[in-house]
Amino acid sequence: MWYTINRVLTYNAMLNFIIGERGVGKSYSLKKHVIKRFLKKNRKFIYLRRYETELEKSLKDNEFFKDICKDPDFKDIKLKAKGDKFLVNDKVAGYAIPLSKSTIFKSVPFPDVDIIIFDEFLIDPSTCYHYMKNEPEKVLDFMETVGRLRDIQVFLLGNSISIVNPYFDYFNISLPYNSDIKTFKEGLILINYIKNEVYREAKKQTKFGKLTEGTKYSSYAIDNKFLLDNNNFIRKKSPNSKFFFTLILNKVKYGIWIDYDEFTMYVSTKYNDNRPIQLTFNYEDHTEKSILIKSRSVFFQNIISHYDTGKLFFENQTIKSEITKLIHRTHR
Repeated sequence: MWYTINRVLTYNAMLNFIIGERGVGKSYSLKKHVIKRFLKKNRKFIYLRRYETELEKSLKDNEFFKDICKDPDFKDIKLKAKGDKFLVNDKVAGYAIPLSKSTIFKSVPFPDVDIIIFDEFLIDPSTCYHYMKNEPEKVLDFMETVGRLRDIQVFLLGNSISIVNPYFDYFNISLPYNSDIKTFKEGLILINYIKNEVYREAKKQTKFGKLTEGTKYSSYAIDNKFLLDNNNFIRKKSPNSKFFFTLILNKVKYGIWIDYDEFTMYVSTKYNDNRPIQLTFNYEDHTEKSILIKSRSVFFQNIISHYDTGKLFFENQTIKSEITKLIHRTHR
């Protein structure tokens, strides 16, 4: 019934995104793997969290090992968190490091570390936490710090919050909708979208499962559907759409298209570089080829008008997230 990392390991990818429902065993399986690996090969791991405050709970009162201490495989093994280290039989097996302070470790050697576990890499925007600026590059930089010229593996674990996140955008990757595993960049990147039907059915039979039956929360916590995503206003542009202008936002170009027959507008990754109109709201995005506009511009008011009347559509969830944030920031 519980998730195991074993099949993912056979792919030997460098970056492994493991996304699944809460409680299915993502963290447990990785902890079990690194402990066994240390006992057998003396290889160490790093437990990475975004901020120091997130790490504190894992280190306090041996919280990191609390569940796995009861595993029969480790009944004679002493597991303890001490300071910023994880001890197995009183020997250092791993380190706890916050990504926010990872730059101070650039001169620290980690010759025995070849696995990094980045827990809770997906953020619920309703919390006080947020993604760091250029976060994927910070992870890559930390990988370089730890690995140097060695091949290491990173496992990024997350609950199904939203497919809109800086990692999917940065690496241009997507979920494996027709299976549970998909690879990118010649196998260097792997996404495992967990589909554990046995676990789901068992959870539905609990009192909590029955309490949340039919709710959006149940879809997230039990069925592994993304909590914050819906398909409202997600649509490919119609064949009759005509290119209107290019919008530049956070260094990304979006094509704005209009179907004059349906009175609909579409925001797409497709744009026409031969058309001269390139607009932006940000000074950082402004170049000699763009026009810097304000929210009262006729171009932006056209977007607002279509949005207010339910006639503005987006090609995917990422575009929807970025454009609606812009609309709410400048118009509401």
